[in-house]
Amino acid sequence: MIINSIKLKNFRSYEDQTEFSFSPKDNKNIVLIGGENGAGKSTLFEAIKLCIYGPMSYGYLGINSNYLTKIKNNINNNAFKNDIVKCDISISLSFKEGTQVNEYTLNRSWEYINQRIVETFEVIKNGTILNEDEVNYFNRYLQSVLPPSLFDFFFFDGEELTEFFIGKNSSNGLKDAVLQLFNYDTFNILKKQLLSFQRNISKGTDSLTEIQATYDETLERVRNIKSRITEINSELEVKETELDELLVKKNNLDEEFKSSGGILENERSQITAKINKLENERSIINQEIKDFCNDILPFLIVSNLLSTTKNQIEQEENLSSYNAVKNKLSGEVIKKSFSTLPKLNSTTADFDEVAVTILNNMFNVEELESIYQVLLLSDDQKVNVLSTISLILSKEDQHKQSIVINFNKLKSIANELKINRDKLNSTISGELVESYLENISVLNELIIKTQNSIVSLKHTLDSYHEELRNAEYHYTRAKNQYTSSLQNNNVLELSSNVTEYLDALLATLTKDKLRLIEDNFIDIFKTIIRKNEYVSSIVIDDSFESTLYVGRDYTSFEVLNIISNLGINDISKKYGLKFIEDLLNKFKVESIDELITHFNANPTFELIELRTKVNVNDFSKGEKQIYILCLIWALIKSSGVEVPFIIDTPYARIDESHRKSLTEDYLPKISKQVIILSTNEEIDSNLYCAIKPHICDEYLLLYNEGARKTEVKKGYFEV
Repeated sequence: MIINSIKLKNFRSYEDQTEFSFSPKDNKNIVLIGGENGAGKSTLFEAIKLCIYGPMSYGYLGINSNYLTKIKNNINNNAFKNDIVKCDISISLSFKEGTQVNEYTLNRSWEYINQRIVETFEVIKNGTILNEDEVNYFNRYLQSVLPPSLFDFFFFDGEELTEFFIGKNSSNGLKDAVLQLFNYDTFNILKKQLLSFQRNISKGTDSLTEIQATYDETLERVRNIKSRITEINSELEVKETELDELLVKKNNLDEEFKSSGGILENERSQITAKINKLENERSIINQEIKDFCNDILPFLIVSNLLSTTKNQIEQEENLSSYNAVKNKLSGEVIKKSFSTLPKLNSTTADFDEVAVTILNNMFNVEELESIYQVLLLSDDQKVNVLSTISLILSKEDQHKQSIVINFNKLKSIANELKINRDKLNSTISGELVESYLENISVLNELIIKTQNSIVSLKHTLDSYHEELRNAEYHYTRAKNQYTSSLQNNNVLELSSNVTEYLDALLATLTKDKLRLIEDNFIDIFKTIIRKNEYVSSIVIDDSFESTLYVGRDYTSFEVLNIISNLGINDISKKYGLKFIEDLLNKFKVESIDELITHFNANPTFELIELRTKVNVNDFSKGEKQIYILCLIWALIKSSGVEVPFIIDTPYARIDESHRKSLTEDYLPKISKQVIILSTNEEIDSNLYCAIKPHICDEYLLLYNEGARKTEVKKGYFEV
């Protein structure tokens, strides 16, 4: 895997669009990024991790409120001044898959919408955007190449990795690293699952006798309920057969009575209902005819007089209008009107004559003089009378047709009433009717009683079915528990055997790998430290505890004093197991007691070279960092994994004597791609000259205090 480039915008101090090229060029594998503390070196380190893993970079399985809060804090403060608040990180990665090299671009961005963070993630392979399923597959593939747990292993931060390799759980850290680098972690995961399974079985296993008793009890309950359901179904079949026979008898009785001329009760009810309906309709029509005769018929008889009355009202209204105008319009009124008009003011006309002329033009005076006021109606009376006359005259034909229709309906209803009454009045012998009514009553009682019995049985059957479902549920659980309990003993034994086999298999598989790591570590460590007497070997045992040893000379007296003062247990803690192993092998004895007997019988001043434990915790901080760097390189070299190596402040605790060997022998060789984040105090002019032939790109991070953002320039410090 190679990181080709990274782009950032609005991520922490990187406000502007910023791009770094990391691709190795011309066999040069180092990218040097310089910057003072606070310039943004660690931010760049975190951006790479965040873009690749998203929520997992902070230890979360998925997007949650805590993760989004961290993202919000990562967004550059100046970004919130814009209309659109957005933060972007984009990384280009290359993977060698078989014989082909594929390029992937990971774009992870966050947009602040309605005071909420919305994350978008896309993956582009060789220029083609992957769909959701392909992205999920790629994430699984990426995590298999570089699991999140190993990210900090390759992206080196000395502060964190010191605890990883030297802390209380260092053996677990080393074990996880070895298993994942050599793809043996599947065995460990399987073992953990088996142990968890065994614990769960042990916790959930009750007495087999109690489980069997529960199983027998639930089985008996299910059988009893099923037996009762069978009985009820039989009773239900009998009752339903009885009901069918009763209904047939009733139907036959009805048919016999009907064929004898009788009317069945339901038919009688229908005829009676129909007669009542017809009587009701006839009553309504009679009322309509009565209302017609009272309200409309008198006017229809004198319809000609209505037209004459309408004309008389209109003529009297015109005469009233004429008289009203005549009383108001006089020569004096005309004269006053003319005096207000300058053009007519000088006229010498006869104003009384003018008034008469105006009236003659407004009204037909001759016609009005022949009118006599007879009715003398008020305005309200005129409106009511004219409205009534218009209603009568406009619908005269409809009124005549409606009265004819109503009389025809009455005639039709009378005929239907006669027919239905004749049906009701048809008679058969009273004895036949009485027999029919008596038999039909008995049958109806039996039918109702049988129907009630069927309803009751069905209700009882539903209750038993519900009880059966509940009983079968408990029976299934008891059966599964009983079956599981019968198998658990065998399963526990089998899983224990598998766990032991996995331990043995893992020990066999890792044995050669651990020896290879030990050999590579010593070669690398001696090259960096350049002191032969410092450490001569490293031993990584089956528990992945790593112990450094150096060869030292002891006399037999010194060995006896050590044994006498410390005892066997403390010797192994202080001097190491290899110290005791060398002693026993040197003198070909089986135990320390035999060794003491041998020394007492054969005292000697001969020097004995024994591997003696070197306590890493006694190292200086710089020596510890060199130890960790060498162990990492040994792991990488032994596994053959090709992953970029990013190291933050590599020389923070390295003394001057080891910086040059680290620069010349370590950084150019540990990986095909090395990214160094450094201050100017770490890589000075001498170290810069030593590392310059291996640098493919270099950048300088400058923090602009005024703008509160990181600015990037090509090149390194002026060293």
